[in-house]
Amino acid sequence: MDTPVRIIIVGPHRWKAQSVFNENAYPSNVRSVVSACASRYALLLLHTSTMRQALQRDLSDFRSRIEDQRDDLERALRSRPDLTSVAIYDGLAHLSELHSSLNILKSFLDLYAKLVGKLINPSNTWSFKKANVGGQAASGGRLVNALRNSGQQSLASLADLTLQNSRNWITEAVEYRDQLSHRSDLDHMWPMQLPLHYAAPHINFSELTRPAMPNGQDLGEYLDGLLSNLAAYVCESIIMLPKVDSTLISPERLVTT
Repeated sequence: MDTPVRIIIVGPHRWKAQSVFNENAYPSNVRSVVSACASRYALLLLHTSTMRQALQRDLSDFRSRIEDQRDDLERALRSRPDLTSVAIYDGLAHLSELHSSLNILKSFLDLYAKLVGKLINPSNTWSFKKANVGGQAASGGRLVNALRNSGQQSLASLADLTLQNSRNWITEAVEYRDQLSHRSDLDHMWPMQLPLHYAAPHINFSELTRPAMPNGQDLGEYLDGLLSNLAAYVCESIIMLPKVDSTLISPERLVTT
């Protein structure tokens, strides 16, 4: 029996990732890494796009739980005027999206560092692990140091770009990822919550607040910014790499909506 021709249909997230991670634009020895980068980037696009839906679902579920228990809650509130009360929702839907997005980001960065190294020298085994750069720990520090120690002056700009992105947003994102991976929450993250009052009206849904990152930024906006920052970094850095056929990639598509 003849081997069937495989026709692969991709969704919009993988298609956008292909604008940079098109295997045909790279040497054959790195194409498996390029494919892995495309998959991770597409997954990150997917999870950031579904975060807002997850937040809305949790907001709706939270409100439903409150309504289901409204009589009991109001009775309890009236009985304890000495207490200040707040209802907090665990929000597994949005926390799951955050956890997935941060894990995928870290995985992508490790693969991207591997791709960078292999394009420079097939024997390189580079990673995006943390290392000291100029006496300060930074995620991607190993990649920065490797680029600076490569002996190629043309790679100095890529090292500087990587370090700038690491200090501006990557190191913080990886720290968030590590906290979520080893625990169940983030230090000083604001949960989804609703103040409850002794006096009527005891429950006012206009006071319900969405979850926010430790710096106070809305969770959905944080992930949108994370993706925007990553797209800009990839767009700027990919054109600095050797052995990439620039006629077969369109980095600018990553930074357009």
